[in-house]
Amino acid sequence: MKKSKSAEKWSGFFLNLLGIILGISLTFGGNALWEKRAEKKKTKEMLILVRNELKDSKNWFKKQEKDIRKDGYVYKKILEAKDNLKSIPEDTLGAYISRISHINVSQLTSTAWQIFQNSEIIQKMSNKELLIRLTDCYIFINTINESIIKDYWNTKKKIMSLSMEADDLHDFFDAVLKNTEFAFFYTMFSLDTVSLWDVFPKIDAVLDYTIMLLDKHGNYKYNMEEKDNELRSFVEARVDSVRNSRINSLHLKNDTISKP
Repeated sequence: MKKSKSAEKWSGFFLNLLGIILGISLTFGGNALWEKRAEKKKTKEMLILVRNELKDSKNWFKKQEKDIRKDGYVYKKILEAKDNLKSIPEDTLGAYISRISHINVSQLTSTAWQIFQNSEIIQKMSNKELLIRLTDCYIFINTINESIIKDYWNTKKKIMSLSMEADDLHDFFDAVLKNTEFAFFYTMFSLDTVSLWDVFPKIDAVLDYTIMLLDKHGNYKYNMEEKDNELRSFVEARVDSVRNSRINSLHLKNDTISKP
């Protein structure tokens, strides 16, 4: 039976309509897929910038610790001779002054994190737990920077201001040790067993752990409680390792000194 012209007309109409619908669907579906891929790419690029910034922060804190430990050695020598500063030769005091007058002017930066926070990418990220970890990490390192590192260098600057009033190097150190604030500062940073030194391995562990999470981004299911425990164990293990290494070093040093 031949189809009527009307049936053929409607058949052609529906075929064209179906083609249009499929075309629209493919267009919107393709655009959505492209946008999703573009969004994923932007997120990855932003997280790489944040990761590199945390890596730089790790190196920055290492440099801070190295400088402060060098200062601590000088402080220890000054405290050991505080009752007889004249026993320290002028050239040695000059070397001590050179060390103490060193001020680390490099700054901890969080530019990548600030850009990330102000971008629309952070609002679209599905891994909110990772964002919480990043936020906690930046709060931690910035708090340490503000409460310890900056205060350390500012106090050193104030100590150096006394050098303008001293007649010679011996008088300078004598004035420093008679100042309650500065004497406490010298004493605190000259003690190798002070709990302050545990801060640096904690920072190192938190940064390493956060960088590790960034490296694993997108490849695992995140569980906050599990990661809380994992981070705690990670930090405690790092601190214990550094502390035990320091204790063993001190024991070795004491054994060497005690031998005839």
